Amino acid sequence: MIEGIKSRPVYSDLRPDLDGSHHLLVAEGAGAEALVRFCHAWDAAGDPDADYDILYHPDEDRRWIGTVNELAREAVAVFVNRVGLESVLARRLAAARMGLRLYVAGSEGFIWRVVAIAREAGLSEDAIQKERCGTQARPVSCVHCKTIADDVTTNVYQCPGCGLHVFVRDHFSRLLGAYQSVCVDAENPGELPEIEEVYA
Repeated sequence: MIEGIKSRPVYSDLRPDLDGSHHLLVAEGAGAEALVRFCHAWDAAGDPDADYDILYHPDEDRRWIGTVNELAREAVAVFVNRVGLESVLARRLAAARMGLRLYVAGSEGFIWRVVAIAREAGLSEDAIQKERCGTQARPVSCVHCKTIADDVTTNVYQCPGCGLHVFVRDHFSRLLGAYQSVCVDAENPGELPEIEEVYA
């Protein structure tokens, strides 16, 4: 039996952790689906004294904004761009008290940007739940120039930093929040394997 790549992250459905003293949900795009499921599970848990806040960026898919606005009993903030969401998130985490639980849903690149902000604020990864939603696109780091490209959907892509054609490996760096990639035509420049859409 062949084991999977151990460095690849494992994601699961967001579930309320009522041992926490405060709960912050952060989602992007299709991550709204995870918010809906989480909120139904929260209502079923039946703890009227606990509450949660939501930070949401709709990405290109704006159909979930109305649903997200109706979900939060305490507070919901919808952001027109990622930068605004990440700025508010950093301030919220810097001011957070012990017992915070962070729930993140969206693309893999979005999830690991949020994890990096939380890590910078001193939050343990044990206090973070992660659910990948929507696209299977990967955040990828070029081993040659260290540029990270979000939302890579092909097995080979041209690095926006150094211009090399690089192959997307299955090895994931939690520190970088990205999969690793390496030049595919170092020995025979210009000779590329077939480029396939594998992470759509």
